[in-house]
Amino acid sequence: MIDIQKKTEKIIKKFQEIEKNPWGPEAIVLDLVEEVGELANAVLVREKYKSIKRKKSELKDSIADILYALVRLANYYNINIKDEYMKMLKKLEERLEKGEFT
Repeated sequence: MIDIQKKTEKIIKKFQEIEKNPWGPEAIVLDLVEEVGELANAVLVREKYKSIKRKKSELKDSIADILYALVRLANYYNINIKDEYMKMLKKLEERLEKGEFT
């Protein structure tokens, strides 16, 4: 994940050189919400709740776009995603060991 965060930061810096209005955390979160909406649409189409004509994006593209937005947000706040994710998994394991499923 650290490699992903570093590569993303390089790309973000290149965009910031040409953008007139660099993205702050508010814009990143709004973009994330938009991408989650596209993911929801892709799942609904994939599971045939919506017709293919209503498809807005590919499922895999939506997941990648969400990851990109999350990495941008983590980088903005200097959060190491790998460390935080591993902590979260440990908490889940502890809950399972205690029989806490909800």
